[in-house]
Amino acid sequence: MIDQFGKVMVYVNDPERVAAFWEREIGFSRRDTQRVDGRVLSIELAASPDDTTALVLFDRATVARMAPELDLATPSILFGSKDAAGMRASLDAAGVTVGELATMGGRTTFNFADPEDNYFAVEQL
Repeated sequence: MIDQFGKVMVYVNDPERVAAFWEREIGFSRRDTQRVDGRVLSIELAASPDDTTALVLFDRATVARMAPELDLATPSILFGSKDAAGMRASLDAAGVTVGELATMGGRTTFNFADPEDNYFAVEQL
């Protein structure tokens, strides 16, 4: 039985670069950095210090060597924001690739890309 939804793993080519994006542009905080043989293996980030869920950026090449059977594709993740339009405008002003605001089924969403062109969605809470 699963008792908690804890972490989402995203495999990236440059964990430090992508983590900097999540910290600077999205406002996440770094919780932990794991290293293997002097290289960054993973960086754990969260939306707030007391958040029970986290995003963990793993070095794609290292994971591919350690577990070649894994699917390293980027998962579809839908984040929530109390101000989706404001967040989109802020990301756009910072030069981040963002999609248009769209409303379907009473839900307003947009998407954005990280520096490695991994796309994520945001929904108005």
